Amino acid sequence: MRRVAVVGGGIAGLAAAYQLASSTDDIEVVLHEAGDRVGGKLLTTPFAGRPVDEGADAFLARVPWGIELCRELGIAGDLVSPAAGSAFVWSGGALRRLPAGLVLGVPTDLDALAASGIVDRSVTPRHGARPLRADEDVAVGALVREQLGDQVLERLVDPLLGGINAGDADRLSIRAAAPQLAAAAERDADLLAALRAQPSAAPGPVFFCPALGMGALVDALLAALAGAHVDIRLGSPVRALDALDADALVIAVPADVAASLLEHEAPKAAAGLAAIEYASVALVTLAFPREGIDHALDGSGYLVPRTEGLLLTAASWATTKWAHLAGNDGRVVVRASAGRAGEERIASMDDDQLVAQLLADLELSMGARGEPDEVRVSRWPSGFPQYAPGHLDRIAQIEAELALAVPRVALAGAALRGIGVPACIREGRDAADRVLARAAGQRQG
Repeated sequence: MRRVAVVGGGIAGLAAAYQLASSTDDIEVVLHEAGDRVGGKLLTTPFAGRPVDEGADAFLARVPWGIELCRELGIAGDLVSPAAGSAFVWSGGALRRLPAGLVLGVPTDLDALAASGIVDRSVTPRHGARPLRADEDVAVGALVREQLGDQVLERLVDPLLGGINAGDADRLSIRAAAPQLAAAAERDADLLAALRAQPSAAPGPVFFCPALGMGALVDALLAALAGAHVDIRLGSPVRALDALDADALVIAVPADVAASLLEHEAPKAAAGLAAIEYASVALVTLAFPREGIDHALDGSGYLVPRTEGLLLTAASWATTKWAHLAGNDGRVVVRASAGRAGEERIASMDDDQLVAQLLADLELSMGARGEPDEVRVSRWPSGFPQYAPGHLDRIAQIEAELALAVPRVALAGAALRGIGVPACIREGRDAADRVLARAAGQRQG
């Protein structure tokens, strides 16, 4: 194998290029990115005199793939964790602190849930359900509604998963979007009992972020790729596989783009990819004078259930959440999110309309009365793949069909098995390993 092309310069594509360059020195690696920068939804830019992320602002610490890459790149010592551990939900006209003991929004301490005021009636587990079969996938909402009722789903689980996936819990695969809940439901028909029986999480941070923002991870990867002489081509869209001079390829682009590249060589795989739906999100970052906000800001931020009817889906108090962003100028930086599956109002709004509506929602929910002295709008159209029930089986079928039709191609990216940064890193590195292993097998054959 002489040359491997990576199509797509998001975190999955960068991780794939890094893995290829780190695994062997006898191939040329070329990365094609259609836009004018790499990093995808990892983007840190100056705001209010601080490095503030325009997309993801952290990655999970309790899975290995993100922290391992940071160690390899020599930036693990620069990682910080949130200074504020608690958060709120806007429910019934007030910000209410999330109770302890939540597992992806599912409460394990019903007394703490009742005391929170988030639900307006006591939650009684509904018995009589059967365990989830090992070969079965259902929507998160179906399982949670059946066992713990509508309010737990609508006021806790759905807003939390909506914050992660921009999704609708009634349409999200429990195995793809909430594997921890799926594993518990498989062990015991009583979801609450199964979650209570789980070992407690090891002490330590839940999230990490480089002190200079997630863009620092992109910068470190770029430096490593430059040192390995990886050819990074910006403004280089790929419209057909046969247009590439490459012996193997890693395709790390959104599912619809991947489908268009594969429609001739692997039409069944392409059709499966094209069927994956996406949701669009906008993130508006605002700087307020502290005296212009009524709330104590004693947490990392809050979630907004879709049943509340606001455009706002979540607000992160960045200057409280991250100690390194607090500054000494007395200003509060808020990251306000809008957009989720089934809620596409943001597509019809221009930036001024979007900001005006979010300001109204922030005034209602957290008492942000003052005018912001700085505003930034970041839009991520079709940025979040939606994992419908059966998603993982469909991905396995797509990859099997691809391996038969075009064995020199491997897929990577958020459309596969997880949208988080660590999951995308894992997908990119695994895809690189697959194309290298297939090449080695062909040589031996």
